[in-house]
Amino acid sequence: MKHVIRGVIFTAGFLLSSIRAVASPDVDHMSDTEVCEYAARMSSALEIIDHYQLCERQDAQCVRTEMARYGVSYDDKETLRKRLVILIGSFH
Repeated sequence: MKHVIRGVIFTAGFLLSSIRAVASPDVDHMSDTEVCEYAARMSSALEIIDHYQLCERQDAQCVRTEMARYGVSYDDKETLRKRLVILIGSFH
């Protein structure tokens, strides 16, 4: 399931790279397209943080600060994950 979610995120990011919608801080009111783009941005930020070892995985405050630099909110992580699961489920 984790690979499916990553695949959807990367595909959505690739397809939506020309749209660049401004992300709303409230994920519940985003369209499916905005959710996919926001997820791609969040995934990219997390990969950069992990790749350059900017923060330890357990240091939530550091991760929160680094994600804010990329325009995504750490607090949206769980809500975004739930929306992506619903979105993936609607494809099946």
